Amino acid sequence: MANRIQIVEDERIVALDLKIALQSLGFDVVASCASGEEAIAAAGKLRPDLILMDIHLEGGMPGTEAALIIRQTLDIPVVYLTAFAEENILQQAEKSAPYGYLLKPFELRELNATIRMALACRTAEVEVHKQQKLLMLAVETAQLGIWEWDQQQSTFTGQGYFGKITGLDMTPRQEAVPPFLRLLELADQSRLNQLLKDRGRVDMITTITPDDGDAVWVEMSVQEYEPQWQESAKQIGVLRDITERIKSEQLLQQAGAVFQSTAEGIVVIDNDRLVKSANPAFLRMTGYSLMEILGQDIDELLHVKKHTPEFYSQLKQLGDVGWHGELMCQRKNGEHFPAWEHICLVSYDMDLPAHYIIGCTDVSSIKKAEIELNRMAFHDALTDLGNRYLLNEQLAIELQRAETSSTQMGLVFIDLDGFKLINDGMGHAMGDQLLKVVAQRIRETIRRADIPVRFGGDEFFIICPHSSEQDCTTMADRLLEKLEQPMQAGKDSIVVTCSIGIALYPQHGTTAEKLLSAADSAMYQAKQAGKRRYCTFNESMAEKVHERLRLEQRLRHAVKTRSFTLHYQPLIRVVDSVLIGFEALLRWQDEGQNIPPDVFIPVAEECGLIQELGSWVLQQACIEARRWNADYHYPLKVAVNVSVMQFIEPDFRQRVARELADSGLAPHLLELEITESVLQSLENSKRILKDLKQIGVSVAIDDFGTGYSSMAVLKDLAVDRLKIDRSFICNTPVQSQDAAVCKAIIMLAKSLMLGITAEGVEEIAQVEFLRENGCDTFQGYYYSRPLDAAAMEQYLRHYFNNGPATSVSR
Repeated sequence: MANRIQIVEDERIVALDLKIALQSLGFDVVASCASGEEAIAAAGKLRPDLILMDIHLEGGMPGTEAALIIRQTLDIPVVYLTAFAEENILQQAEKSAPYGYLLKPFELRELNATIRMALACRTAEVEVHKQQKLLMLAVETAQLGIWEWDQQQSTFTGQGYFGKITGLDMTPRQEAVPPFLRLLELADQSRLNQLLKDRGRVDMITTITPDDGDAVWVEMSVQEYEPQWQESAKQIGVLRDITERIKSEQLLQQAGAVFQSTAEGIVVIDNDRLVKSANPAFLRMTGYSLMEILGQDIDELLHVKKHTPEFYSQLKQLGDVGWHGELMCQRKNGEHFPAWEHICLVSYDMDLPAHYIIGCTDVSSIKKAEIELNRMAFHDALTDLGNRYLLNEQLAIELQRAETSSTQMGLVFIDLDGFKLINDGMGHAMGDQLLKVVAQRIRETIRRADIPVRFGGDEFFIICPHSSEQDCTTMADRLLEKLEQPMQAGKDSIVVTCSIGIALYPQHGTTAEKLLSAADSAMYQAKQAGKRRYCTFNESMAEKVHERLRLEQRLRHAVKTRSFTLHYQPLIRVVDSVLIGFEALLRWQDEGQNIPPDVFIPVAEECGLIQELGSWVLQQACIEARRWNADYHYPLKVAVNVSVMQFIEPDFRQRVARELADSGLAPHLLELEITESVLQSLENSKRILKDLKQIGVSVAIDDFGTGYSSMAVLKDLAVDRLKIDRSFICNTPVQSQDAAVCKAIIMLAKSLMLGITAEGVEEIAQVEFLRENGCDTFQGYYYSRPLDAAAMEQYLRHYFNNGPATSVSR
């Protein structure tokens, strides 16, 4: 077939003459074009084997530009046939990499030779491209990465999977050293360079670490390339990612290590159940050596009760899951032991015989532990009493017995009074120690047939079979007396009291649920009645418990929605009736009903709401006090009650400091009122009070004289003020006993250089009594009721405009 040639010539006569000449030489002229644009279009459509290109053409596009576009987009060889040979034209022509350059006029044989040589070069070039393509296809198939380093030119190039393996750019670029080297460890870099220097070739397995990935295992070959004509020395490298192969080898090694080192006995047997191999753990478990068991029947060797022949054939149906179960096995010395076995079939795709793998674990110790675990499941770990699971089980059993024998039984519920305060204030370790003492005292008090249980926390139950109400109340009396004996807690001696509820079968319930509920209601009634006592259930108690739960739900909603207000009762200096501050008092109105603080505050403490509620009170009181101090330019102190549950919070000091900082109230204008119950843990209280003193706030002990006996330890606490409870003030000075108590408290405060405030002052005679005996501050209805914020604002405006009065706002 004749080679197809396209002519690009703007002179029609020259083009025609050239066509005739080419045809005479045996070539097929497929097109003759006069412009560059026309030449590009025809070449794209006709795809000739060669284009003869003139340089000056019709239109604005020269032949050199048209040739460049054709070479880049169509890869068709071009031979220039032109009358121009100036230097600038030759430079433009070189850009298109022509296959020849003939100057007009030309001879026919010169034209023939040029075209034939160009076509031969093109054929050779196509063959080279084909071989390169086949080579790259082989590289891609083998997933090889190839790189080339030109030492003289300092150029680096990557091909194939090189970029994917290394994460490096594969485009040729100038580099001071091969960038591939920095992916190797320093030791491997030195080793590679030294081997190349010594041998000129390197084959090695190593790891590389791409910049954006994990380490990759590679198989690498590097060869020094001898320079050819006009070439510089090079290094040619080939990489293959063998990470998966290395991982597979490592897994095999690990499997071998597991086989040798695992604590589980492993045996490999063949289709005839003959032992082929066993690991050290199996040999230790059975007492055999490997040579003693090779070729032995595993059933005869190991199992007390043999598997049937059908058993192993059925394993094939189970697939990879295999069979597992507990069997009785035997050691070399004849000793039997329980074992957990797992047997699975290992089959192969090739014509290889199948094997069975037996995993065997001696479960003797587990069997022994099950007995202990069963005991632990029904006993409390701290006190070794029964737990709630034992309570449920034994209560069901005793109820069934009582029903069958038509006898009575009792359920006694014990809840420690104030234990949470001890646990939080003195630490859980001390709390646990006290619970152990309580549990031991319960054991010492009950009868042999009674079943003691720690239900959780500081709650205990006692199941009393064949017991009347008299039996249960007698036990309750003994428990109250026994548990009330002082317990040593470090340097302190702690007294823990309890509240007890009693429920009886069948009077108060015939099911476990009803008896538990009845005992809980009775215990709650004992708490409400003042603690440190027992109560036997009656129907009215259930309604009280219901009301208590309803109050808790209402309280939770109120805390969430901040449905509270603060009232403020003025604090008056006794000597001259001057206002020195006020106490912030929490008030709650719900469903149109005013609920007293002594009703809802204990509930808030019991259900864990007091911390959030107390923080809100502290925040609001500080904000209001700061505003009134700023409005009237007068230092008015605000007193805020703090629950013991707040006081023992680990971050209480930080909360107080934060509220002072946020509100801007000066620390010396805040007084925190705490109850005497903080004295239960003297060391802990001393630390907390010291922290508060460092902030600059003052501390008062509220309702002094009504709580724990604190005279002996009061001197050790960093407090600033004592507050006489209203119960001592209300009958003073009429009743001499109350008056004596007030005098004693005032004298104690003076001797310790503490301030003293009297609460609940309602009569002028009480004011005069306090003044005569040296009390410095009082509050009460005689001077003012507690006022809400708006009323307090009006009170302050009137006070600072008109001066102090003997009594207002009664």
